[in-house]
Amino acid sequence: MSSDPAIQSQVLFKNKPLFNQIPFLFLWIGTFFSGLAISMFYFAEAWYVVQILNLEASLGIVYIVGTVPRVIFMLIGGVLSDKISQSKIMFFSDLGKAILISGLVLLLLFSGEIQLWSLITFAFLVGIIDAFFWPASGSIIPALVSKNSLTRANSVIQTTNQMTSILGPMAAGFIIVGFDYTGTFALITLLFILGSVFVYFIKVNKSTDDISGNKNTLFSNLKQGINYVKNVPVLMAFVLKTLFLNLFFTGPLIVGLPIFVKNVLSGETLDYSFIEASLASGMLVGSIILGIMNLKRKRGIISVTAQMFIAICFLALSFSQEVWISVIVVALLGFAMTISNICAVSIIQHEAKPEMIGRVMSIQTVSSMGLTPISFGLTSLCLSIGIGIEYVIMSSAILLLIFTVCIYYKIPTLRSVN
Repeated sequence: MSSDPAIQSQVLFKNKPLFNQIPFLFLWIGTFFSGLAISMFYFAEAWYVVQILNLEASLGIVYIVGTVPRVIFMLIGGVLSDKISQSKIMFFSDLGKAILISGLVLLLLFSGEIQLWSLITFAFLVGIIDAFFWPASGSIIPALVSKNSLTRANSVIQTTNQMTSILGPMAAGFIIVGFDYTGTFALITLLFILGSVFVYFIKVNKSTDDISGNKNTLFSNLKQGINYVKNVPVLMAFVLKTLFLNLFFTGPLIVGLPIFVKNVLSGETLDYSFIEASLASGMLVGSIILGIMNLKRKRGIISVTAQMFIAICFLALSFSQEVWISVIVVALLGFAMTISNICAVSIIQHEAKPEMIGRVMSIQTVSSMGLTPISFGLTSLCLSIGIGIEYVIMSSAILLLIFTVCIYYKIPTLRSVN
C-alpha cells in the first residue's frame, strides 16, 4: 500500500533548511518568474485600459470577465490538485498563459493596438487557465515541507510574490515609457515560460490509493470538500472572513487604484508604478517578518486584527491628496494584507487533512474571489454614475471595518485558533 507522499517528503526533509530542499527551491524559482510575469501583466493591462483606451469605467468589466471563470473553474482545480501532481497543473497553467499573452504581442505587431473586446477575451481565457494554478500552488507546499515549517515556507513564497509585485509594476512602467506595450507583453510571455520550466521539475507523486481507489465523480469530490469545510468550524470561519474582505476591499483597490492615481493624485505612469510598488513593499516587509518569526500561536487573532488595520489604512488613503502620502499609506496597507493572509493560509493548511488540502485551498481561494466580480461591478457602477473614486474607497473602508469588528466578536473561533 502506498504511503502519503506529503508524509514521505516531510520525513525526508524535516531536518533540512528550506533552500536545501531541491523541490522547494524549484518552487521558489518558478514562483519568482511566474509572479513577476503576472504582476507585470496586471499592471500593463490596467494602465492600457486607463491610459491608452481612456475607458476607466470599463476596467471593472475586464476584471469581472477575468474573475468569473476563476471562481467557476477553481473548485474543479482543487479536486484535480487532490488527484494529480500539483506541479504538472502549475506547469500547464504557466505555459498556457504564455501562449495566450503571446497573442497580445501578435495583435500589437500586426494591428498596432488592442481593442477593449480583445482584452476582455484574453482576460476570460487567462482566467480559465489561472483557475487551475492557484489551488495547485496553495496545496503543493504542505507536500514539500513539514507542518512546523508551514508558516516559514508560506512566508518565503509570499515574500517572493511581494518582491515580484514590487519589481513587476516598476519594470512594466519603465518598459512602457522607454519602449512600448509590445515589448512588455513579450517579456511577460518569456517569464511565464521560465516559470513553467522550473515547476516542471518538481516531483509530487500522488499515491496509487488516491488515484485508483477513489471512484467518486468530480461533482461528488467537490461536494465532499465543501461539506468538509462546513463541518470544520475554523476552516469555515476563515472562509467567511476572506469572502467579505474581498467584497468590500478588492474591487475598490484593484479597479480604483489606477483611477485614484490619475484623477485624484494627477499622477502619471511612473507614479502609478511607484504606488503599486509601495503596496508590494509593505507586503514584502510583512512576509519577511513572519518568515523570521515563524509564528505558531495566536495566528487567528493576529489575522483578524490585521484585517481591521487594512480597513483603517484604506480609509486613510481616501483622504490622501499627495503621491508621497499615498505611497506611505499603501505600504502600510500592504503590510497588513500580508500579515492577515499568511496567518489565515497557514492555519488552513495546518488544520486541513492532507487528502483534502487541494479542495480546501480551492474553496479558500474561491472565497477570496467569489464576491470579487460583485465588488468589481459595484465599483464600476459607482464610477459610471459619477461617484468619485475617493468616496468609493472611503465607503468601502468603513463597511470593511464594521464587518471585521462584528466577526471579531461574533465568531470566537477566529480569536482562539492558533
